[in-house]
Amino acid sequence: MSFGPEHFQYSEPVISKVTDYIYVGNLNAAYNGRTLCRNNIDSIIDMSSAPGDWSRLKVDIGDVPDALGDGPALKQRCFEDINECINASTEKRKRVLVHCRDGYSLAPTCIIQYLMVKQNMRLIAAYELLRAKYPVNIRECHQNVLVSLERALRPGGNIDPECFKQAISRKVPIWSIKHRCPDRPDKDV
Repeated sequence: MSFGPEHFQYSEPVISKVTDYIYVGNLNAAYNGRTLCRNNIDSIIDMSSAPGDWSRLKVDIGDVPDALGDGPALKQRCFEDINECINASTEKRKRVLVHCRDGYSLAPTCIIQYLMVKQNMRLIAAYELLRAKYPVNIRECHQNVLVSLERALRPGGNIDPECFKQAISRKVPIWSIKHRCPDRPDKDV
């Protein structure tokens, strides 16, 4: 059984260009032929966990529990698959859409981690780049994954996870984070 976008509550396709070849969006953007054509999307990375039979990379990372102890390692393997797919597309100058159901948490998390891993961006810089181009609302479980990744990429750095999580969740203005988290130089934020 296959479900089209009309099955889901998200009525409008939401899509935005993050870099020359990386796009982020919701489920309806991925199922809307006109939207895909208008944006010249060649590949789709599906993070929605929605049933379907389209030819695309489907990654179900959302239900991987951290309590299993292997959760972070399993998520890392999922990210490696995502990064490999994005790299394959961008190297050929092909546009790739990364989407989840609503488009506001998991898909942005995947793109942020890609920017951190493959383009050596700091967490806040990657978040700000995406946020400037697309509305995000990153869930706490995804924030935790990104903070853990920042720690892994920059061991020995004096990282206060609450500063990162506050910046990502926008509970305080970004300029306040800079002043409260002195290990974050202005150029990295």
